[in-house]
Amino acid sequence: MDLLVWTIARGDNVARVCEDGTVSGDEALVAELRARLAQSITVYTRGTVAAGAGATAIELAPDDRRYVVARIRTLCAEDPAFQIVDCDWR
Repeated sequence: MDLLVWTIARGDNVARVCEDGTVSGDEALVAELRARLAQSITVYTRGTVAAGAGATAIELAPDDRRYVVARIRTLCAEDPAFQIVDCDWR
């Protein structure tokens, strides 16, 4: 089965986050991403990172299969220092 992999940059540091939750790359950025991937998040049924009209809030935790995708989407919304520079299948 192919897994989606995001390449995340913060400044000159680059790391890869796999859909299954594995993280590799620059040591400092990997540590930061692992810490963020351990936090529960709130997403919305409309608008994902911000509540749209009629949106319902959904709390996701790291053990939810939808979590990594939602966490990556919220990462850049919460901190513009993070950039998704690539997304590919592995």
